Amino acid sequence: MLRRLRHSAGIGVVASALLAQPLLAAEGELPLDLHVQSASAKVGEPTEVIATITVHDGYKAMSSYRNRIIELSSFDEGVDFDKPVVVGTLENGELVFNVGVTPTKPGEHPINGVFRVGYHNGEQARMVSIPLMTTVTGTE
Repeated sequence: MLRRLRHSAGIGVVASALLAQPLLAAEGELPLDLHVQSASAKVGEPTEVIATITVHDGYKAMSSYRNRIIELSSFDEGVDFDKPVVVGTLENGELVFNVGVTPTKPGEHPINGVFRVGYHNGEQARMVSIPLMTTVTGTE
């Protein structure tokens, strides 16, 4: 039976705030790999930023947890987001997030957000926050 660890809303956004917990693969390291594919499209045309989280051997992503990206924003307001929260899907053991975006002006625009994901090792579960940082490029 999984024992869920409850975290208060005061836990920091950075995953490093969760050091020295039993579900870490090594000291200071989460058992997760994050891959983010930046997006590029003509100004006004929709596209997607695709982010994938792979869980290391011995761990599994929690399908019962609402894995999501929250707090999506564009520093220079050069990007519109399809949704304020993007829920991930579990595909072949990986969490996949398709973030619908539309560049609103030409150039490279940094975007950010926060992943909230859950994983377990069969005995314990952990929910963590991981920063999302990437770019969306608007072309003419």
